[in-house]
Amino acid sequence: MRSRPLSRFASLSIAMVSALLFSSAETAVEASAAVDYDTVQQLQSEKRKERKKAQKALIEAGDRSLVPGLVDSLFFIPREHRAEALEVLESLTGADLGVRYFDWVEWVGAHPEIEPYPGYTQFKAELLSRIDPRYTKILYDGVPERVRMTEVVWGGVRVDEIPTLMNPDTIPAGEAEYLGDGELVFGAALKGEYRAYPLRIMDWHELLNDEIGGEPVALSYCTLCRSGILFRTRTSDGERIVFGTSGLLYRSNKLMFDHETESLWSNLTGEPVIGRLAEDPFQLEVLPLTLTTWGEWRWRHPTTTVLDLEPLAFYYPFDYQPGVADEARSGVSFPVWKKDSRLGRNEEVYVLRLEEHAKAFVMETALAAGIVNDAVGPSPVVLVADSRSGSIRAYERGERSFRWDEEDRLIDDRGVVWNLTEESLVSTEDETESLKRLPGHVAFWFGWYGFYPDTEVWGD
Repeated sequence: MRSRPLSRFASLSIAMVSALLFSSAETAVEASAAVDYDTVQQLQSEKRKERKKAQKALIEAGDRSLVPGLVDSLFFIPREHRAEALEVLESLTGADLGVRYFDWVEWVGAHPEIEPYPGYTQFKAELLSRIDPRYTKILYDGVPERVRMTEVVWGGVRVDEIPTLMNPDTIPAGEAEYLGDGELVFGAALKGEYRAYPLRIMDWHELLNDEIGGEPVALSYCTLCRSGILFRTRTSDGERIVFGTSGLLYRSNKLMFDHETESLWSNLTGEPVIGRLAEDPFQLEVLPLTLTTWGEWRWRHPTTTVLDLEPLAFYYPFDYQPGVADEARSGVSFPVWKKDSRLGRNEEVYVLRLEEHAKAFVMETALAAGIVNDAVGPSPVVLVADSRSGSIRAYERGERSFRWDEEDRLIDDRGVVWNLTEESLVSTEDETESLKRLPGHVAFWFGWYGFYPDTEVWGD
């Protein structure tokens, strides 16, 4: 059996990685007036004399376009050999950030005016190929890209090292004796079929390809930014897209890859951002998904199925008890240079993005309110929150406003009672009248803001 997929949480030591990869940096080149990536590569030499030659040449040339490649190289240089590379970086940037690789990654992210020296993507791919040769197929010179390649970093695991679940076995709710009512699950509903994906399982696997209601879907869960998003994965020509975990991150959000073209996809947007499909991109349909308790989901949907734990526990070497995966990756974080102090870094927010407008609702406040009548851009919305299960569902509301009445019924400002379903709100006065469910989801504030800095904050 292959190595434990979450090895990054136990061994992200740069020194260890560097020791394993160091020998490949021994092709030193003579420094000259014309500097390029060969000169940058020379900074990785084990011989101090060669590093000093490269340092002198790079500082004299003063070419800032090599800074992104220098920062990428820093990851592969043991700390005790970083002095020369750091001298170059400090000279070219005017910044004094110390020895931490991630601090320099953030600096590069905050300076989009620096265009990388030609051949940057190929150079980056060759560096990453020391970790996994497949990266040279995913990243290559001239690859179409819709995000800045300079902000793509390795997340600590190789391609597919975190095992994606493919059409996992399910069981009826009554047979899921391993689940307690208070445990969190992702609840999905499509074409009359209901399914629950326990958080304790998704914490380890992060990604699955499945079918609900006869439709292919993918559930991508970025544990770093707590964003679980459900996508419909059937294309306009009827083909199914199958995803895996690339091991790469962009602004601390996981990048998926599709098995057909090996293009990289954003976990947050459902769009191909690097690779062949990024040349003419399209967006997957985001489906409603509810983070709630098993007890609440099963009560609402007694016919639901849920992932079967037994075959997973037999095949994978994971401790699937609740919270164990979180403990394993405790303290792991990755650089995001776009930051905002309105909320705490890991404040849990419920986020909605409609057209070009985005809004974040602090979970704790929304759950305490119970009902939130608001708008995202020009679109009126209502959030229906349940403090007992921690679930929030968002719907269109038109010109109505909603509240709970004394009997815990959802009523509008005309006194009409509405039934809450996973697909819509349905009027009890006229069952043909319904209000569509909106695909919001939970996220950590830092992870969401890094992608959508124009996001409004409810009650700000």
